Amino acid sequence: MHPSAAFHGGAARALVLARRYPFATLSVAVGGRVETVQAPIIPVIGAGGEVVAFEGHLARANRVFAALQEAGGEAAGTAVFSGPSAYISPSSYASKPTGKVVPTWNYLAAEAHGRMALKDSAEETWAIVERQTDVFEAGEAEPWAMSDGDADYMARLTAAIAGVRLEVERLEATEKLSQNKAEADRHGVIAALKQRQDENSRALAAHMSELERG
Repeated sequence: MHPSAAFHGGAARALVLARRYPFATLSVAVGGRVETVQAPIIPVIGAGGEVVAFEGHLARANRVFAALQEAGGEAAGTAVFSGPSAYISPSSYASKPTGKVVPTWNYLAAEAHGRMALKDSAEETWAIVERQTDVFEAGEAEPWAMSDGDADYMARLTAAIAGVRLEVERLEATEKLSQNKAEADRHGVIAALKQRQDENSRALAAHMSELERG
């Protein structure tokens, strides 16, 4: 997380980001080394509405899978969800004439820390992939389901992957959106980001505008 408390978001904000940007960077620490992979994961919500875990799946050929096997099936792990980010030029600030402005980078990110475990039986893996499919297909005009696939074909593909589950011990967010700047400076940043052609800048401007509206 960013060291400044001005940019900290709690578990609720982290969940919003994790759902909006589910393609996460997963890391495990095993035997004095860190192995990393990118994969989509979904939250598991507890009875009280809190995030208790994240679930996903990996190729068995992946080094994270091998590292977890080496560790006996479980190890310390993290998931980082990255939202839009963009360079912020001092020229964006209304206070530029003071000379007391410098470049920076605005961004959104969430972090989940805990224990990552393999859930690699055929039944566990199928159940996780089925839950993921239901989540990601929910917005489709004609949602596809695992049961729509050819049984033998699906079984062969599922045998090449393994489910994973990150039990959450800490969940937090960083939303660095110029909260430490004066209102005129923030509005200048939003205007500058909106004028750019890249999607990251425009998405970040939308998040900043949302924050301004409260």
